[in-house]
Amino acid sequence: MKNLKVIMIMVLCNMLLNACAEKTEKELKEEPMKEEKLLRHVVIFKFNDDTSDAQVEKLNKSFSELPNHISIIQDFEWGLNDSPEDFHQGFTHCYMLTFKSEQDRDSIYTPHPKHQEFVASLGPYVEKVFVVDYWAN
Repeated sequence: MKNLKVIMIMVLCNMLLNACAEKTEKELKEEPMKEEKLLRHVVIFKFNDDTSDAQVEKLNKSFSELPNHISIIQDFEWGLNDSPEDFHQGFTHCYMLTFKSEQDRDSIYTPHPKHQEFVASLGPYVEKVFVVDYWAN
């Protein structure tokens, strides 16, 4: 009789555990995945006509090295304009940096000595800079 009670308690516990597991599984399927919002910082350059390819390459290398010095940069990529439409207005090089917060961008990245050094190096070579920041959806 004692063994029967133990078996019944074990069966009930097993049933409860299974019910809880099914509920949790159902909740996980119904609950949308919470995605972490990321802040994108897009920088587009229009170089001066007299800026040489070597100077542009040096600036690209300098910009690409910023993530090695500023750890809060989550991601960095760049590329050349490849649009078949003629709306680029002379802007040719596009760079995208990703941050987790405005504070990372504004309080750490922007005033960082390596970023400031890079910005100062652009002066003689860049005619215009276009910047867009947005929270990725």
